[in-house]
Amino acid sequence: MTKPRYIVSLFIILSSIFILSSFCYADGGQKTGNTCVNCHSKLSNSSFVGVQSHAWKGSIHQKHGITCDKCHGGNPAATDKKEAHIGVLSSSNPQSRVYYKNIPSTCGRCHGAEFYKFTQSYHFKKLEATGRGPNCVTCHGSMVTSVLNPDDIAKVCARCHNKRIGVFPYVPQKAKAVLLLLRESKALINADKRLYNPAKGSANASYLQGAQSSLYSAKLEWHRFDLDSIVRHLEQMDNFLRKLSRDISHP
Repeated sequence: MTKPRYIVSLFIILSSIFILSSFCYADGGQKTGNTCVNCHSKLSNSSFVGVQSHAWKGSIHQKHGITCDKCHGGNPAATDKKEAHIGVLSSSNPQSRVYYKNIPSTCGRCHGAEFYKFTQSYHFKKLEATGRGPNCVTCHGSMVTSVLNPDDIAKVCARCHNKRIGVFPYVPQKAKAVLLLLRESKALINADKRLYNPAKGSANASYLQGAQSSLYSAKLEWHRFDLDSIVRHLEQMDNFLRKLSRDISHP
């Protein structure tokens, strides 16, 4: 008699958990233990914070648990509004994590490799010295991150690189061309992955790994804005893929 009672008790417990879970997610998953998210999600689209909060939903940052407090500070466990906003500073405050000069280091807490490459660039030095250089938000946005398409990157670069200012006016079109090449290279390597045959041995695998590594290096170099270096890495990738193709065609 003990075993059936045990099964019934277990069924009751599991049913209770399921019912409680249903209540927790009855709002479509809007309720969380983070009061920043819970309160900001109720703001209207007529406010800047409201628009940004609604845009955050469904973003890559939400999917990875990057909530308001991770970048803006504050206490996400507090229920009192004043207490919840302790430590939250205006973006115009040089001490704020989202002050335009501090944005790279803030993003760099998660994107370390990209941040390191950016610190090696002239743009970073310009940003640190004069505040006139780009930061992560310039190209990727903030709450909802994105990767600019080739036409848009040309427009962004042209803000500083143009004939009127006279600072390397050829850069926007060159950046557009390199980004197009980078995109095509990514598509090419994805197509060649289908040709990969692990049964062919270590050489086959090393060619594919070499191509993938070269593409990754090219992406990182983008954050240093060294367009020529990006092209060199993509040429290396192409060489690896050619070897992979020959290895497959001639067993």
